[in-house]
Amino acid sequence: MNTIINRYQTGSLGDRFIAENGMILNILMEQAHVQRRPEIGLLLDQENAYDRVHPMYLCQTMLAFGLPPSLVHSLENLFFGNAVRININGHFTNRVDQRRGLRQGDPLSPLLFNIALEPFLRHILQDSSFQGFPISICEQLGYDNIQYRTFPLKGTCLCG
Repeated sequence: MNTIINRYQTGSLGDRFIAENGMILNILMEQAHVQRRPEIGLLLDQENAYDRVHPMYLCQTMLAFGLPPSLVHSLENLFFGNAVRININGHFTNRVDQRRGLRQGDPLSPLLFNIALEPFLRHILQDSSFQGFPISICEQLGYDNIQYRTFPLKGTCLCG
């Protein structure tokens, strides 16, 4: 996953420290306040984010990142090639096909969501209009200016 997901996404990846993004944003906000900098930050709320992942988009994204077609097809069938029946007061509804969305609680869902979000985040990194926000700790951590930080299921903060 480290070759697909850039280092600024820290959620659900074993060798990354998820709290790093929160600490960096706290430092960034404090430094911006003290220095009275004119930059702005934007928090994009990803409410119901898992529910909004479209199967075709996710599959095309996985293929574009070079995942084997057989794996992509298996994941597509596992997540989107099934139906559910809902129990309401002891009575089951008719089958409902699952056509989009990742399942909450499934251990693969966070990783698949990271893949789905990655093209958007790469676009931000490549867009010269997002210059980012320089903070002193960036050099120590080996980062350029802070352009964004992600928080799983909470949001993405864009800076600069």
